[in-house]
Amino acid sequence: MSQALFGNLSTEAFLKQHWQQKPLLVRGAFQRPALSFDPGELAGLACDTEAPARLVIEHGEKPWQLKQGPFQESDFTSLPETNWTLLINDIETYYPELTEFIEPFRFIPDWRIDDLMVSYAADQGSVGPHVDDYDVFLIQLDGTRRWSIDENPDFDSTPIEGPELKILENFSATNSWDLNPGDMLYLPPNLPHYGVAQGECMTLSVGFRAPSSGELIQAWLDDIGDTAAFQTRFRDPQRPLQNKPGQISKQDLTRLRELLIEGINKSSGDLDSWLGKYLTENKRPDPVLLEEISEQFASAYTEGKDYQRFPCARFAYTQSDHQIQLFVGGLQYPMDVKYLPAVEYLCSERVYKASALATWCSDTPVRELIDTLIKNNNIVLMEPPPCDYHQEHYC
Repeated sequence: MSQALFGNLSTEAFLKQHWQQKPLLVRGAFQRPALSFDPGELAGLACDTEAPARLVIEHGEKPWQLKQGPFQESDFTSLPETNWTLLINDIETYYPELTEFIEPFRFIPDWRIDDLMVSYAADQGSVGPHVDDYDVFLIQLDGTRRWSIDENPDFDSTPIEGPELKILENFSATNSWDLNPGDMLYLPPNLPHYGVAQGECMTLSVGFRAPSSGELIQAWLDDIGDTAAFQTRFRDPQRPLQNKPGQISKQDLTRLRELLIEGINKSSGDLDSWLGKYLTENKRPDPVLLEEISEQFASAYTEGKDYQRFPCARFAYTQSDHQIQLFVGGLQYPMDVKYLPAVEYLCSERVYKASALATWCSDTPVRELIDTLIKNNNIVLMEPPPCDYHQEHYC
């Protein structure tokens, strides 16, 4: 699918010169793909209660209007002919074949990759000029979209009042390009950009996650707040007499601070494990499979059947001198370091050949691990099971 991903630029040069620094336009980075969906399919998907879909309409009831899915058919039949955009996040969970678009970008570790988002726009459709907090690769799938950017370091970040979209009120373009099918534009974080459809068009975005310190701390404390390390209560035996009831004394402030830091220090030893589980949590609930179906296909690799990674399952691992910690779907699986090649195989591949699985499973700990991942639906058969599983239960 990919040609020279960065044109004449090597991946190493891209990381050194552009990643998180400045934009890069690559003409013909991808061959024009044979799409497996059309606008009608996307509209139907947006009516699914599980699909994270949004509609952005310009010059409608308001200058800019944001609607959140799920949608009704009437939401689409009532749209104007121009100036609207449909966006669907996590599109790879509904069209697993689109994970092929992720593969070329795995020089960035998997935990940093967030999702694929598809954007279908009518003529002049846009989400307005805005700034993102993350890196993104914009791949033009169909039609033409004009992208403009503002590379002024002191750009005006004042948002338009009202819309939830955080649209910039005063956007001033310093450069513009028309992207055609197969073209790709990389944008680093915090760079103002503005995409406008030139006729009907479709764009695929490869987005990267960049958790803030506040997000990490809040999520960590949410998980450890009920643990034993944080059950110690404030105590003040032999408290000195205090004749100013409204004052919080320096001694009390010191002890309260110590109490908080003490709990954090007791829990910090498990921080690496927590990060591994946090970074591999599924963004949405696990798929629901009938128990008998899961049991039926638990060891089909022994029958020569291939498996694949479930589209929304996240795999990652950490390594110490004597042990590997594999993290899948927010769960932790300790493994002896001698099984590192098997763990690397599970994390690097998305399709697992029956012959390879059978070889790895000659070791009991690896076989038990793989059987557990299959039963937890992190690894599934290449051919979906019967009873409309693909349509009804895929992520």
